[in-house]
Amino acid sequence: MANFKTHLSVAAGLSGVLATGCLAVGLATPRDVWLYFTLGTLGGILPDIDANNSIPGRMLFSFFALVVAFSTLFSRAGVYSIVELTLLWLVTYVTVRYVIFQLFARFTVHRGVFHSVTAVAFFGFLTTCLTYYFFALSERDAWMTGLFVSFGYLIHLGLDEMYSIDLTGRRVKRSFGTAIKIISPSLSATIVLTLATLAVFFLTPSAEPFTQAVFSANTYKQIKGQLLPKAGWFNL
Repeated sequence: MANFKTHLSVAAGLSGVLATGCLAVGLATPRDVWLYFTLGTLGGILPDIDANNSIPGRMLFSFFALVVAFSTLFSRAGVYSIVELTLLWLVTYVTVRYVIFQLFARFTVHRGVFHSVTAVAFFGFLTTCLTYYFFALSERDAWMTGLFVSFGYLIHLGLDEMYSIDLTGRRVKRSFGTAIKIISPSLSATIVLTLATLAVFFLTPSAEPFTQAVFSANTYKQIKGQLLPKAGWFNL
């Protein structure tokens, strides 16, 4: 399978191209481009969250632990003293970063349920919900963030499958077919993730503004005149 550096660089490159394309057709503002680029890159390393002691796993759980710790802290501000708030932050962070992370690592298998099409949908819907309800993005922009996470996620799975084919030795490695699958071989894991995906989907905002913008022919009419410079290269 591809290494961390490859996943990161390819996801970043392709997400940057897609985000720039969205800017060109009016689906993103310059500020949105950075957000979409970041989320696409994040999606590109997200499938390896189930790899024990992996760089993506540690990074993502550290970030998640910080978010939960500060959210807990802010929710109790004005109720507890500074010392109590500090202890509450530390306990929350350590619990999420180390205890929950170890439990997650113990009960998950690399290239298991998180290397599936169902996981692509789950993290896309989850991102849409988080950016809509917690960061107050519009319905269209929230779905755009979910799209970029899913896009990066698919890039990761696609790279893993590509690296399963040894072109020099003209052979297919045993890992072929384990990166992209509809469901996991584990029935229990598949059921849990499928139910979670359906639950998150029903919480997503209306997708109508997103589909109207992305699938409208009018959105892409202007791109023809923007492919090449009109008055000479760099206005020289």
